[in-house]
Amino acid sequence: MTLRDWKNRLLGTPWVYDSVRPLVVGGLDLGALARFCGTGPADRVFDLGCGTAQLVSRLEFERYLGVDLDPVALARAARLASPRIRFLEGDAWDEDFLALDPTCVLMIGVVHHLSDAEFERLVGRLRRGKSPSRRIVAVDVTFFEGMAVNNLLSRLDRGRHVRTIGGYERLYGEASLGVARKAELSTRAGYVRYIGFELRFEG
Repeated sequence: MTLRDWKNRLLGTPWVYDSVRPLVVGGLDLGALARFCGTGPADRVFDLGCGTAQLVSRLEFERYLGVDLDPVALARAARLASPRIRFLEGDAWDEDFLALDPTCVLMIGVVHHLSDAEFERLVGRLRRGKSPSRRIVAVDVTFFEGMAVNNLLSRLDRGRHVRTIGGYERLYGEASLGVARKAELSTRAGYVRYIGFELRFEG
């Protein structure tokens, strides 16, 4: 196992991700993140890569389905399960996705882990369903001019496909996703920022 593999395994540990990582980046502002997601009480939310579901208690929704590949993270998230909140492990989520027919898809910290080809295949899966108003909210690490600490942490991130803001915009355009809204989301200390996009299907 390489040093990078050891680092990624450590950073992927749910306790480290929930407790240590926020300290390193200067304090996550979950309230601001939830406001950017902009979900409402009538939304059916599909949270792809939900992890330990730190955000779910700050969101409004009718129903919520969180999906993740990590069973340890989902075991931590399971404490939040209820008749309106479900969690699913693995990548075989298509039937559950269609049954939910979400109005909003959240991908928080997901896209920078995907190659262009992997993202294109994912968007094809997300296009299915009947909801005409479905939107995608994607928030990821990126690079900002003059932000040395942010840019160093972005390079050290577990994701191997961290892009510039323009790179994300190109990726979304090639997948026929229009940018309805975008914003920089800062941590509490301000030396790390994320880029958030609200995306709509086109064509």
